[in-house]
Amino acid sequence: MEVVWTRQAIRMINEFVDYIAQDDYLAAEQWALELMSQTDKLADHPRIGRVVPEYNEETLRELIVGNYRLPYRIKENGVYIEAVWHVRQLPPDKE
Repeated sequence: MEVVWTRQAIRMINEFVDYIAQDDYLAAEQWALELMSQTDKLADHPRIGRVVPEYNEETLRELIVGNYRLPYRIKENGVYIEAVWHVRQLPPDKE
């Protein structure tokens, strides 16, 4: 199964990288690589993450990587990383 990062998730990861890089560029780069490495596992094990408790949808799951939540949606043609949230952030309201 293919792992796809949505535009929104890429924008969010870039914002976090820019913020972290203000203090430590190398740490920002390592953080981003760790996120990518963790999400690569979803290609073979798409249900490895927990169901996002705020939404309680079987196809909407999340990986927790350090202090970050990576919600993703399982579809027939792949796994789509939808966002990157810090654990202190509240997820957006369900539409």
